[in-house]
Amino acid sequence: MRRFAILLITAIIIALAASDAGGAKRRQRQQPRAIGAVKKEQSDTRRAIQQTAEQIEANRRSTVRSLNRLDSLSSDIDIRNRTIARISSQIDSIDRTIVVLNDSVAALERRLGTMRESYARMVRRIHDHQRGSTSVLAFIFSAETVTQGYRRMRYLKEVSAWRERRSRELAAQADTLRRRKEHLAVVKTQRATSLAELDSERRQLQTSQQETTQIVAQLKKESTSLRRVLKDKEAKARALEAELERLIAEEQRRQEEEQRRKEEEARRRQLAAEKKQQQAKAAGRPSESAASKTASDSKKSIPAPAAKQRTYATADDTRSLSGTFESNKGRLLFPVSGRYRIVRPFGRHQHPELPHVVTDNAGIDIETSPGATARAVFAGKVSAIFRQPGYNTIVMVRHGRYLTVYAGLTDITVRNGQELKQGQAIGKIFADPDDGDRALLHFELRREKEKLNPSLWVK
Repeated sequence: MRRFAILLITAIIIALAASDAGGAKRRQRQQPRAIGAVKKEQSDTRRAIQQTAEQIEANRRSTVRSLNRLDSLSSDIDIRNRTIARISSQIDSIDRTIVVLNDSVAALERRLGTMRESYARMVRRIHDHQRGSTSVLAFIFSAETVTQGYRRMRYLKEVSAWRERRSRELAAQADTLRRRKEHLAVVKTQRATSLAELDSERRQLQTSQQETTQIVAQLKKESTSLRRVLKDKEAKARALEAELERLIAEEQRRQEEEQRRKEEEARRRQLAAEKKQQQAKAAGRPSESAASKTASDSKKSIPAPAAKQRTYATADDTRSLSGTFESNKGRLLFPVSGRYRIVRPFGRHQHPELPHVVTDNAGIDIETSPGATARAVFAGKVSAIFRQPGYNTIVMVRHGRYLTVYAGLTDITVRNGQELKQGQAIGKIFADPDDGDRALLHFELRREKEKLNPSLWVK
């Protein structure tokens, strides 16, 4: 029995050992396949991550383009609505003018008809009165007395003058009627042209509104990407504002230091002059300040030449400005030339098409033609040139207490510290190749750190 137990235990141990050996061999055979699968899974994962990142970037760019297009369409719709209102007002005015002209023409025609009938009656009466006389001379010489002959001659003269006067009046009335009818025809042509323009504007407005509806629907579907893009825009705008405030504060600090240095230098010169005056007084000699005072007194009779006031002319505009920056509010040169449209106004506004989106703009965004350049709105001095993500190159120009900021530039043609004339080119406006070469200038106007609405200053 004991021997059988020993044999049984030995058999079990051998079986277990064989089983472990087989499992080890199977694990050795399966191990290479598991590593290959893991590597393939890792490669697929990396590819999926890259595709997801590319898709996110593509969605971001698509959302940016859609938002930019939506801004442009909103500006178009606003402009077209104003144009339609203006044309409608013109048509109403033309309609009132047509009514007045029609009434005037009708009154002139009635008056002319009455004058012609009156003239014809009077001529018939004269002919009836002169009936039986073969000629004017016979009518005069057939008088029974000289007095009667004289009266007949005077009567004929007055009749002739009356006929001539009435003929001129009839001709003048006919000419007035002709001119009124011509004016009426011109006004009616203008009305037809205005109606055609109004119809065209309404069709284009409808097209813009339809495209706007499609873009808004697309943006609502991509709400995640839209929130990300809006958040990124806000962050870039805050970064630009922080950098501008830092530069302005640094410039103010330098100005204050320069002012303190000048004041300290003037104080030292005054102390030195007082010291020399005391020394000269102690030595019994006239001081330099007294001598200079005497010389200055002797020159008081010669008036100083009046300071000339500089007048600045625009580079490519006939408008000329003079005086200070502040005195030309509402007349400053527009920062771009040629065609443009303001796609984002100044200040905090609810988006006209996206009800849950609020935009806050420290300036105005101006869309213009590719290749356009930014120009100085007034004479000033370049105080800073720097780059900022989302705004390319930014140029800040100082005009006394006021500052103008031109963001979104490339190919800068000015340098830091350079004095600029009004209308002088600053740089080319960057045209974004990812957005159909859309050229957009971000323009700000400040009184030191206080943000002002540029639309109230430039024209």
